[in-house]
Amino acid sequence: MISDQIYKFFSDYVYKHTGILYKDTDYYRLDSRINTLIKHFDVPGPDELFQLLAMEITPQTHDLLVDLFTNNETYFMRDLKPFKAFAKGLISSIKESGNLIGGIHLWSCASSTGQEVYSIQMAIDTFGDPNDLITMKIDASDISKEALKKAKEGSYTGLEVQRGLPAPLLIKYFEKKGEEDKWTVKTNLRARPNFFEFNLLSGNFPVSKYHIIFCRNVLIYQDMDNKRKILENIYQALKPGGYLVFGAGESMIGVQLPFEHVEIEGAWFYRKKS
Repeated sequence: MISDQIYKFFSDYVYKHTGILYKDTDYYRLDSRINTLIKHFDVPGPDELFQLLAMEITPQTHDLLVDLFTNNETYFMRDLKPFKAFAKGLISSIKESGNLIGGIHLWSCASSTGQEVYSIQMAIDTFGDPNDLITMKIDASDISKEALKKAKEGSYTGLEVQRGLPAPLLIKYFEKKGEEDKWTVKTNLRARPNFFEFNLLSGNFPVSKYHIIFCRNVLIYQDMDNKRKILENIYQALKPGGYLVFGAGESMIGVQLPFEHVEIEGAWFYRKKS
């Protein structure tokens, strides 16, 4: 039995360091993670785990907590429509603006285990102009070291690649490795992104660097204050006329920033006013 005190200890820690909010009605979502920690530290139960971690959380334990309690649920081509619209129309809109000194800069700011940033590249090569992929500078970041490690390796199980990825794209962009059910992203895609660790809540955002920022299905786990803070920093990081790509159902409700909600190729994006 996990007490409310223990639930609150973990939820408060995660909120402080990542901004992810676990309300008391969401405590059940912590159960499997706490049980994983019990096994990891080889303690009898949640009370002993709490006593151990209440004494000290080392940098290594901090990384473990962040990896466990952040939500790395993702899959390839998540909602295909925005990826097609991005590749077919959004990039063209940026090119027409003429603000391309140094090429197009794109940032997948919560790239998790890599499915999003590889989907971005596959979308450009499949639905857009492949030459755009050659000249584009792509950054990909996440708060989780383990997620970034997997993203860099670009290796996924058969089940993972089947989630959202059409068979022709699997055959074209992945290689089957060994006897195991493992598929690895081909080198030409793995080599392009610049992967780095970044905390959206406490990281130092650049100023007017990016033409496009993907921040999909991330802010739904933040409270309104943190959502505003992150979006203000994303706004700062975008170039004038740059685009923010949200997940399905996400919006700017409750946030007052000079973005335009624009439709491109049947999908909706937020454009930073020039």
